[in-house]
Amino acid sequence: MQRKWLLTGGTFALTGGLLLLLHHHSSKMVLQAQVSPLGLAVGEPLYFADSTAEATKWRWQFGQGSTSTQPQGTFHYKTPGTHMIRLTVTDTVTHDSVSSQFTVQVLPRSVLSAPFVRLLADTVGHEGQQLTFQTAGAPVHSFAWQFGETKQVDSHDPTAFYTYTKPGWYKVTLNTDATMQPLTQWIHILPHFRPFVKPVDHAAEKRTHDIQWRLQRIANGRQVNQQYSYLLKRYFCGKPNTLVVAGSLPPNDFYSYCMNLQFDPGWTIDAVAVEPDTVTQCITKLLVTQHKGE
Repeated sequence: MQRKWLLTGGTFALTGGLLLLLHHHSSKMVLQAQVSPLGLAVGEPLYFADSTAEATKWRWQFGQGSTSTQPQGTFHYKTPGTHMIRLTVTDTVTHDSVSSQFTVQVLPRSVLSAPFVRLLADTVGHEGQQLTFQTAGAPVHSFAWQFGETKQVDSHDPTAFYTYTKPGWYKVTLNTDATMQPLTQWIHILPHFRPFVKPVDHAAEKRTHDIQWRLQRIANGRQVNQQYSYLLKRYFCGKPNTLVVAGSLPPNDFYSYCMNLQFDPGWTIDAVAVEPDTVTQCITKLLVTQHKGE
């Protein structure tokens, strides 16, 4: 009888030790680090940040002997090429550590020296219809829109709105500070028609207002991870590569856009529009109108 009790006690001690080992393994830190953008030119800022829970020590290795011990900051590469970034975070209390790697493609500045800008506008419209004109590609700071009806400059806004009063063919011309030659596009204006007035979609309005409010929170540096995760799961079906077009800024994926919005402060989100999938209702394209304060 005594021998049986000793065997049971030993089994209990072994089971307890295994549970402690499993608890230690399951409580290991989970790395929460971000690097953006993953493609940039020589001399442009690379943003890095880590928010790993319980981490108290950081070691960023950018290659060629460059390191940082800060949880977040910026780094500038001086040479082009494919660079490997390694981050190791440590909990100095438990001595646990975890690491991860990121790959960044750095291009020569000469490759990006010739800016590419294209027009975003319809090629067909109707008399009396308000049309929207925007650009995409390289950053643009100066705009001079001519829509071909008044024979003069009609707008200096990044996002221009115009309503043609007569049908016909018109040549849209845009002069910018980022292009040596004017950008042009022909648009065919058809006679006036009475469009079907769709009922107000209150659900769609609520969705765009929610997205705009949360993007502004990210731009203000408030609850960035929480707001990003909510938007990604609620509206983008967990797809961080969803296309984002924000005014004259280069088109970007949703993850990189939010990262740049966080690290480049001062933006005001004026309005958003979405293009959802007709079946799943997941957003496949996000259009943002934003401006930077003085």
